[in-house]
Amino acid sequence: MENLRTKDNSEYVELGLLEKKMTSELFEEIQKYRIRKCQRIEGLHKEYNAPVITLGINYPGIIKNNELTELILTEVAKQFEEIFQKKILYSKFCSMKEGSVIYYVVKGDSRTLKENTIYLEQNHDLGCFINVDVFDHDEEFPITRIELSHEPRKCYLCNEDATLCEKNKTHDHSELIDFMQKKVDEYFKHNLEKIH
Repeated sequence: MENLRTKDNSEYVELGLLEKKMTSELFEEIQKYRIRKCQRIEGLHKEYNAPVITLGINYPGIIKNNELTELILTEVAKQFEEIFQKKILYSKFCSMKEGSVIYYVVKGDSRTLKENTIYLEQNHDLGCFINVDVFDHDEEFPITRIELSHEPRKCYLCNEDATLCEKNKTHDHSELIDFMQKKVDEYFKHNLEKIH
């Protein structure tokens, strides 16, 4: 499989934007994205009075939207939709530079839904590259793994606490992206072998 990391982001790679330093303009753009995301979640809560689940990508750097991330998100979303098919009231795919996100409104108890999404993150071959947040309709913040007595997410390279690796910049972005590319290649090779 071709290297998808640079296919759609070639202009970002040439400009060095995949690992670009945060500028005030970029910070402002990310803040606007976060505000829009919060507004969308609040609007869905008001309309459906049910939990909202967001499915996004764990991808290094500021620019997170490329063919590799779209592919991972699409593959994991297929499994998500199989699991929750009869409970999904709404879904919408939103693509932007900050990264694609799929918004779902799903019937059910939000903590049980979070348990199911943790299972998906831990057991899908590409699950370590996704981030699933569950927002209860009467809570401001997403339900965390720790609230449900789960350990924090592990880094997919060294198996240490992922938050600490990110904060300490333990791994180079290219190392993380190369690992993602390798896992995606293995995933599709394995699934093609199953078909034949």
